Amino acid sequence: MHITIVDDEKVLGSKIKKKLENEWYAVSAFYSYEEFMAQGDANSQLYIVDISLWDGSGFDIITWLRWKVDCKAPIMIMSGYGDSEKIIYGLNIGADDYLTKPFVPDELTARVKALLRRPVNMTSQKLLTYKNITFDPSSKEVMVWNAKLHLGHKEKMILEFFMINQEQIISREKLITYIWWWNYIGDVTDNTINVTLSKLRKKVWPQLNLRTMYNHGYILD
Repeated sequence: MHITIVDDEKVLGSKIKKKLENEWYAVSAFYSYEEFMAQGDANSQLYIVDISLWDGSGFDIITWLRWKVDCKAPIMIMSGYGDSEKIIYGLNIGADDYLTKPFVPDELTARVKALLRRPVNMTSQKLLTYKNITFDPSSKEVMVWNAKLHLGHKEKMILEFFMINQEQIISREKLITYIWWWNYIGDVTDNTINVTLSKLRKKVWPQLNLRTMYNHGYILD
């Protein structure tokens, strides 16, 4: 497994690299935005990206990976404790997890291992349709009545998942495994699921008939 690190703090980046190499991962480290864009690629199995780089933005790297070169590998962002809004933005544009600085090295390796246990995405190569909604799996573009709909990264994952599995009851556990796969099932609360689904329903209402089946799960019908 190959991991790419992008962090402008050279001492920290070197420590992370050594820590992961001690876990038998192959690791490449880049210490600026320009260095990664000039020498990096989209072939790693995991990316760890600092969102605040001295010569650019980690967000631009995430956008390049997700939307320019269609990289499916998990992305972990690193940030300071006061960057909650930036963290949320990073997750919405394609990051999968985050780690706040300073952090315990063992937490980093635990999160890396969890991300690399990510199940294979249940994706489709053909255009998905449901009522007046279309979803393009390659571009992740959502259209409602031929108008582009702006959704967050996790909202797109949920919509794609249910559009692939229309008319099927999806259990809570299966939904968590696909959408919140880096968490233990017991750590994802019903409130977390309900809030996320509620946001999606509001954005796509009244087109999306995504129902909660008491004691069974959820269904798009």
